[in-house]
Amino acid sequence: MKTNRLFSDLGLIILAFVVLVSTVVIDRVFTNTRVDLTENHLYTLSEGSKRAVAGLDRPVDLFFFFSKTATKDALAWRNYAKQVKELLEEFELASEGNVRLHVIDPEPFSEEEDQAAEYGLEAVTLVAGADPVYFGMAVISGNADTRSKEIVPFFQPDRQELLEYDIARLIVQTSSIKKPKVGLISGLEVNGGVNMMTQTPSHPWFVIEQLGQLFDISPLSQDEHEIEKDIDLLVIIHPKNLPDTTVFAIDQFILRGGRALIFVDPFAEQDVTGMQQPGATPSSSLPALFGAWGVAFDTTQFIGDYQLALQVSTEQDQAPFKHLAILHLTDENHAEEDMTIVQLESLNFSTAGYLTAVEGATTTFKPLLVSSEYAAPISVEKISAGKNPKDLAQGFTATGEKYVLVARISGPVKSAFPNGTPVGEGEVKQALAETTSKEYLTESATDVQIMIVADTDVLTDRLWVSMQEFFGQRMAQAFADNGSFFVNSVDALSGSSDLISIRSRGRFIRPFTVVQDMKLKAEAAFREKEEQLQVELTLTEQKLVALQNQRDDSGNMLTLSVEQQVELVKFQEQKLSIRKQLRDVQHQLNKDIERLDMRLKLINIALVPGLLTVFAIGMALYRRRMARTAL
Repeated sequence: MKTNRLFSDLGLIILAFVVLVSTVVIDRVFTNTRVDLTENHLYTLSEGSKRAVAGLDRPVDLFFFFSKTATKDALAWRNYAKQVKELLEEFELASEGNVRLHVIDPEPFSEEEDQAAEYGLEAVTLVAGADPVYFGMAVISGNADTRSKEIVPFFQPDRQELLEYDIARLIVQTSSIKKPKVGLISGLEVNGGVNMMTQTPSHPWFVIEQLGQLFDISPLSQDEHEIEKDIDLLVIIHPKNLPDTTVFAIDQFILRGGRALIFVDPFAEQDVTGMQQPGATPSSSLPALFGAWGVAFDTTQFIGDYQLALQVSTEQDQAPFKHLAILHLTDENHAEEDMTIVQLESLNFSTAGYLTAVEGATTTFKPLLVSSEYAAPISVEKISAGKNPKDLAQGFTATGEKYVLVARISGPVKSAFPNGTPVGEGEVKQALAETTSKEYLTESATDVQIMIVADTDVLTDRLWVSMQEFFGQRMAQAFADNGSFFVNSVDALSGSSDLISIRSRGRFIRPFTVVQDMKLKAEAAFREKEEQLQVELTLTEQKLVALQNQRDDSGNMLTLSVEQQVELVKFQEQKLSIRKQLRDVQHQLNKDIERLDMRLKLINIALVPGLLTVFAIGMALYRRRMARTAL
């Protein structure tokens, strides 16, 4: 018996040793092996991220700071930091040596804390009286002369869905030696001009001022014969009556891999010329190019939407009314979880048109922002000068269809000019003689990346920002996300095609949706009962007040009659009965949740260990049986 016990203990020791050695060997041998079993593949990089970090211009160092010691009691923050760290490790692994990760715990009064502060990271106090916490990152590339740095001051939980994109963008931007170059063609005075009413200079649109702080803007004329190859993104605003030579230049730019962000409009309110000149229209489009790209756009109609219409007042002391042409979009109008719009909560459009996909097109038409189903096209004639916007509601009938206001186009396309450069007459023909002899593309070299917005007014200051003068300085106060939408779009499209393809990540936090549904259903029933009670209370109180206010001929109050007393008792009993029903509803809700909780505990605590135990016993019996058979 002692011998058997000895062998049993020795066997346990050997088993423990084998498990330990196996764990170490597996950890070393399969260091680069990953298995992501989450529903949305939260820990798996998109192919775009992998390609982007593998082809960086120069190596990048990631300095990830997290106060691990100071957050020992903040489990949620520690879990989020662990997820960020593991994602950064995935970037380092996919970069083929281009990305180097440094994980740092900046303890109070340490050199690491000084380093975090020097980089510009924020120290946040999560709990009153506790040490401040660092949870950010510095992305650094280059030497002292060509050093480039980007930072995440503090990782915000509300950016979880954009975490992969944010990190990849910072890495690519830091690795790049120059700012992206944006070519700008505009039929409106977006860079400022002269106010025709006051004859004074006007400021540039604030979206253009914002853009200039982040990108290298190259203004282009509306009579361009060729778009330079060093332009990363072409922004076109209100392309009204562009000459064919310019349209051809845009066509060739797109075909050779250039990307474009285009704003067209059936009724551009800032187009003063189109508003005032007889026979002119304030609309814009690129019909030849849109046809080649598989997009249709009607310049004679704009979208009215009764659900999204803003309440406005055109005259003082007049009641506000729904302006069907001015639309307020929220996240419910997002058609896709796209990087350009995923966190935008408020967007204002005015007299916006709509885009549709052409049947049989070779491109992919991806709607980004759509109207509600309470929308319908309205003729531009109804909003022209002198027309009352209140009249838009007369005869308006929603079609039940959602209309696309913003779309992204991708895929292979053919040239809108299969015969080459369009040649004009006279001086233009002579100037283009040299251009016509050049070779031109008839189809795209790669899949095109184009974003089209069916409104130009969305960029105007009046729809999203209020500007004030303060001691000679212009102060901006945004009340909508139009500016962020524009910058996000330029940022996404001016980057590499790999960054454009990065998807939005799912949520790391997985709520108990079943429990939430149960609560919502019970609360709905609870509210119904509560409303019923309030109605009955109101009716009964009215009866009581009417009875109690009865007076005799002398004007004296009458005492409660037997009927009144019976009514009062009936009301009190009824009130107690309905309150009991409300308690029963809440009690039933709690019982259902507790029952579900018990089932989950049973599965986690008893069922899974039980299955493992049965499996272990079965394996033991199987091995014993095999041993006996061998004997």
